[in-house]
Amino acid sequence: MKNKGLRFTLLLIVTLGWIILMRTMTVPLNQGSILTFEFIGTAANAELFLNKLKDLGHTELMTLSIYLDFIFPLLYGATFFYGSAWACGRLVKNHPLNKFRILSNMVVTAVACDFLENLSLLQLINSGPDDLYAGAAFIFAGIKFSLLALVLLHFLITVLISAKRKQNSKV
Repeated sequence: MKNKGLRFTLLLIVTLGWIILMRTMTVPLNQGSILTFEFIGTAANAELFLNKLKDLGHTELMTLSIYLDFIFPLLYGATFFYGSAWACGRLVKNHPLNKFRILSNMVVTAVACDFLENLSLLQLINSGPDDLYAGAAFIFAGIKFSLLALVLLHFLITVLISAKRKQNSKV
């Protein structure tokens, strides 16, 4: 896998562009409401939330946001994949943090959780509040964000370690 850093950079730019496009297409929807909906947890909370969305006339915007979010996991998944490959490639082969296979599996799992979360959220909108779908969205969102946080933390630590190693080798 050559040019991992370049692929990571290009994918990061495309992913950030997609975020801007998604936000632009769903104005005036409050972007914080998407996170609230992902972690709604119960049918009762979902009913209150969906009624508020309906009163604001934002139900269609929320639905559009979820449909657009089916593309987003593919983009951030590829970005995290190449970012991890690039970061691990900067470490010595036997370094304890050089765990690309584990990181790539974590990214794939996070992307799958995001898809399942989106399906659960669409069910809540289209079929009405249900504890099963509200709970599923909550669990899948929690797993997704936990895995991505670990991958991002690994990326940052790995970049710092490799930068420090590079700096020490110049001295």
